[in-house]
Amino acid sequence: MKLFEKVKALVGKEGKGRSAKAKKNIFFTILIKGLGILIGFLYFPLSLDYLGAVKFGIYLTLLSVIDWFLNFDIGIGLGLRNKFGEAVAKNDDEKAVAYVSTAYFALAMIIVFVVAVLLIINFAFPWTDWLSVESSLVSEVKLLGAVIIVAFGIRFIAGNVYEIFYALQKMAYVEYFTFLTKFSFLVLILILPYIQSDSLFLFGSAKALTFALVPLGVGIFYFRRKFLKYRPSFKHAKREYFKDIFSLGTKFFVIKMAMLVIHQTNNILIASFVSLEGVPQYEAAFKYLSVFTMLFVIITNQLWPSNIEAYAKGDFEWMRKSLKTVLKVWVGTLIIAIIMVIVSPYVYKLWLQDHLEVPIVVSVAVAISVSLTTWVNIFNIVINGTGKVKLQMYAWVFAACINIPASIFFVKLLDLGVVGIVLGTIVSLIPVAIVSPVQVGKILSKSDKGIWAR
Repeated sequence: MKLFEKVKALVGKEGKGRSAKAKKNIFFTILIKGLGILIGFLYFPLSLDYLGAVKFGIYLTLLSVIDWFLNFDIGIGLGLRNKFGEAVAKNDDEKAVAYVSTAYFALAMIIVFVVAVLLIINFAFPWTDWLSVESSLVSEVKLLGAVIIVAFGIRFIAGNVYEIFYALQKMAYVEYFTFLTKFSFLVLILILPYIQSDSLFLFGSAKALTFALVPLGVGIFYFRRKFLKYRPSFKHAKREYFKDIFSLGTKFFVIKMAMLVIHQTNNILIASFVSLEGVPQYEAAFKYLSVFTMLFVIITNQLWPSNIEAYAKGDFEWMRKSLKTVLKVWVGTLIIAIIMVIVSPYVYKLWLQDHLEVPIVVSVAVAISVSLTTWVNIFNIVINGTGKVKLQMYAWVFAACINIPASIFFVKLLDLGVVGIVLGTIVSLIPVAIVSPVQVGKILSKSDKGIWAR
């Protein structure tokens, strides 16, 4: 009981409104995120056992391909987070609901078009040949592709409600809904073997439906209750507000596309230039080593909307203090990463049994890649909160341009396999890792001029 009282006192400790809200969100998010990660660890070996390495590799690659295409929302979601957050910080409910309505209807038009195009591509072109899919699985893969495309379309429109939670600094709610999605999928995985064994279509459909229907249900529920005053309607959608979201959102979109090229093409590149069996190897290492970033991701996600509010109110002192805190957390994650790499062979043996072997060099490469990514995110969260993202956009585009050529170089010429693909990611992140801290230093010292202030 004493421990519980101490924790309760820490979470409820008085402080500045922004900091107190951040502490509560971080604490409860850690609890929920921990449960979500545990579920993720449970369904990875279950999925591997149900599908086998080759089919699971096909599924992961298919998911990466469609996920990449369905990120073409021109940054509307992230633009909404910033603009809605600014409107709420200034108590302008009229502008807030206009931003929500405009974002929903604009994104709906874009996603409907993209989904239609992808469905045509899915059924009209022999894209499965690029992934070396066995002829006996082509029909099943194409049918699954259609289900995932439609489900992802629903998810990207309905998922706008999560941007509202982020903007209101209620990140713990988003993590709870993410946990609910993972838990629902885990239940379905446990049921599937009793319905049909080794079904790629049923497995992928289960994942797609839970991924789409949970945010849809959340939006319907909250827009009828707590978010009633922000509920989207066509009469509140305005062209001039779309320009506001679009102007900032376009930059976020370009950044997002560049990040997708760097982070979401690894499975595709491994499947194309290494082997389908290499995809689960990379995914297992990434899932395991991304655990050490849990606290870091929670903190930085909370700090984006907090930085929006702080910058809007000119509270640079708070921004500097929060940055120093996150840098200390990052150093701690490096130590955790080193320990996790050392014990990784034993963890994989216990976790995956004899289903999959993950070389330690893959774990080392992934650990470096994830650590470098978190370093960049520390500074990008501050930059995103200020809206001065043009230089960041240029840096990410340059990184994306060298990512795939670097990966192919390491695989084809140096024959480094899965490790070579990850090395390509590491090399491409270095320019961003240098530019971002310099820009943040200039912003916080109020000496940003020219490109540094755009």
